Amino acid sequence: MAKKEKGLKRIRTNPKDVQFVELRKVLKDAGFNERQPKGGSSHYIYYHELLDRIITLTKGTKRLPEYQVKDVLRALQRLEGRYEKG
Repeated sequence: MAKKEKGLKRIRTNPKDVQFVELRKVLKDAGFNERQPKGGSSHYIYYHELLDRIITLTKGTKRLPEYQVKDVLRALQRLEGRYEKG
């Protein structure tokens, strides 16, 4: 199993224990673009040209909130579905 797949499997099995840098790498590897915050905000925005929704991650906490991790997992599933159909 490739290193990327192992990391994603770990995130899927335990979404309550994910750090910002881990999820950021997964998003970048999946082709998401990142928009950094302006004016001291801690919220990073991620978007993909094939999806109609954005993903927001909060940097600066030890662990990301579980709902943010699940948002990323749902977005990745949508992308996988589009790649299979297209």
